[in-house]
Amino acid sequence: MASLRQEFHMFHVLLAQLPMLAQAAQTASNTVVGNLGVGVGAAGIMIGAGVGIAGAARGIGNIGGSAVEAIARQPEAKGSIGTNMIIAAALIEGFTFFALVIGLILMGKLV
Repeated sequence: MASLRQEFHMFHVLLAQLPMLAQAAQTASNTVVGNLGVGVGAAGIMIGAGVGIAGAARGIGNIGGSAVEAIARQPEAKGSIGTNMIIAAALIEGFTFFALVIGLILMGKLV
C-alpha cells in the first residue's frame, strides 16, 4: 500500500510540473530566436511516449508475476493462465506501440 501511495505522490508531483513546462515553452518560443520551442515540444512528446511505455512495462511485469504466482497455486490451470497472460500482454504491447507511433507522428508534425 505504501508503494502505491508513493507512486500516486510521484505522479501528482509530475502533473504539478506540467503548467510550468508549458509556460517555459511559450516563453522560449516568444523570446528566443531559434528552435528552442520545437526542442521543448519534442522533449515533451517523447517524455509522454516514454511514460506510456514505462507504464506498459510495469503492467506486463505485474501480469507475469501474477501468472507465475497463480500457476504455483494451481498447476493444473497452467494452460489457461498462460493463454490469458499472453493475450493481456499482447494488448498492452499494442497500446505501447500505439503510444510510440503517435509520438513519432507528432514529432513529424512538430518539425
